[in-house]
Amino acid sequence: MRPIRIVLAAALLWPTVPVAATTAVNPNWGVIFPAERAAALTRQCSRSAPRPEGAWLPTLDDIARLEPGLTRALADAQVQPGAYYRQYGGLIVGGRRIIYVNGVRNAVAGGDWRDAPISICDGGALAFGVEYDPASGAFSHFEFNGHL
Repeated sequence: MRPIRIVLAAALLWPTVPVAATTAVNPNWGVIFPAERAAALTRQCSRSAPRPEGAWLPTLDDIARLEPGLTRALADAQVQPGAYYRQYGGLIVGGRRIIYVNGVRNAVAGGDWRDAPISICDGGALAFGVEYDPASGAFSHFEFNGHL
């Protein structure tokens, strides 16, 4: 019961930040999961996620191209981009390479976020998932977690 109280307290104390006050995603708060573990990022509790057919390993350049657009997508959603840890996984979905971004608010990330896929049930904007197509530079299927 204690973890639920922590998530609820964080959600209640976390204000929505105006878009003008946003900062870019923190480059130190992102990790690329190895291809053999990338599909584990899609095992989510209260939001939809892609169904991968395979996996691949994104490069640091792939992530560098992704992050400015991710900053804009989070700002457009009226949340603070610089407050999220991100787990990146290269997946093959529908025959196309995508990068799945599993994001979680810093208040609830936990110490092993670099190694263990994070799955938080409910919590709204405390966690999100989004697909990025490196071939087109487009984001799709942006979704926050469900609400309590």
